[in-house]
Amino acid sequence: MKAETLPKKTLWLWQIRVVMLTALLMGGCLYFVSFLRGLKIIVFVIALSGLITAFLYLPAFFKSYELLFANEAIIINYGVFIKFSHIMPYSRLIYAQSFATPIARLFGVTALFLKAARGRVIVPEINLVDAEKIISSLTSEALYD
Repeated sequence: MKAETLPKKTLWLWQIRVVMLTALLMGGCLYFVSFLRGLKIIVFVIALSGLITAFLYLPAFFKSYELLFANEAIIINYGVFIKFSHIMPYSRLIYAQSFATPIARLFGVTALFLKAARGRVIVPEINLVDAEKIISSLTSEALYD
């Protein structure tokens, strides 16, 4: 049982997403600064929270993310402040689906959506080759059980 981690491309992708969202929010607030003077403080708070999220929280989150393939289950551990652990038995898995945004396709990564009888798990973007291996191993497990 080997622990898989998320690739660096995934961290970069999420950092780009956070920076883009922060810039969009700041631009929206700066547009209305001439009408409301208190928005300068809000722009500062948005910028600070975006930078903290992109360059402190996301690296810690992706460092804590583990994906384990046991003999009978997928085990996913993650979390910075609050630790989460999802255990999804192969026997309960209904389907596995991969999806990618246009930016994720440029980076060559895809996310996985795993649906079980009473739950679901979304695995952040992993390499396309690894995702295909995971999906093929899950479908072969389901076919031969």
